[in-house]
Amino acid sequence: MSLRQHSVGKGLLYLAALVAALSPSFYQAIFAVIGIGIIGMAHGASDLAVVESRKRTAFLSCYLVMMLCCLLFWQLSPAIALPSFLIASAIHFVLEEPPTKSWTIRLSLGIGLITLPTLFHAESTLQLLEYAGFSAQELPAFMVFMRLLGGITAFILIVATCRTRHYSSLCAVLALLFFPPLVGFTLGFLVLHAFPQTESRRDALGCKNYTHYLSMTWPILGLAVLFSLFLISVCLPDTQNSVRSAFTVLTALAIPHLLITPYFERRKR
Repeated sequence: MSLRQHSVGKGLLYLAALVAALSPSFYQAIFAVIGIGIIGMAHGASDLAVVESRKRTAFLSCYLVMMLCCLLFWQLSPAIALPSFLIASAIHFVLEEPPTKSWTIRLSLGIGLITLPTLFHAESTLQLLEYAGFSAQELPAFMVFMRLLGGITAFILIVATCRTRHYSSLCAVLALLFFPPLVGFTLGFLVLHAFPQTESRRDALGCKNYTHYLSMTWPILGLAVLFSLFLISVCLPDTQNSVRSAFTVLTALAIPHLLITPYFERRKR
């Protein structure tokens, strides 16, 4: 992909995010599902490719079982499922960042992706977490804690991106701060995590370009797309249902990538 194509793609992404940000919450949830569950899933679509052929049956079985467990967990206990998903995501972001970055930056990035939207969108974040099933009694204390972490990580990330003149990352950090929570998180996730990880996986697999990468990884990516489209088709235009459904499908897509793939990669070495 040329630099010009890359810039145009980023521009279209930010334009779509702006449209979503000005739309009702239902469409913001759809934007998050498409951005994270389809576009962002490209870096996790290579999970099958990094597992030895003789272990792929066990890998796929564990992957599917974990997806079903996530779906069931969200139905039985959303108040526990949501913070568990957020904590697991933050840990994953930290561990997946290149070791060339300092632990301060890696930790700030992992925590910031979750907490930055609370600084300027506390009320909408509170409502979002309540819709998703978080315990109403624990929400105020949880929000104070998240905003404190968000303020610290915002300062660290803005200083770091300005110092290194990494303006693309700076834009993603600002999007996390100023866009509505679902939209900001989606942009931050894509620009700060998913896109760099996709490029890293592409290079690790020896793919010359993204077309070659997608031709190698299409089975899991295709299933993720179908799964996300199924959610969108059955998701009624009801804010609370759409938000909880969005979190449910994102958890089912992300947790197997976070937990199952690293286990099989470690076993491979």
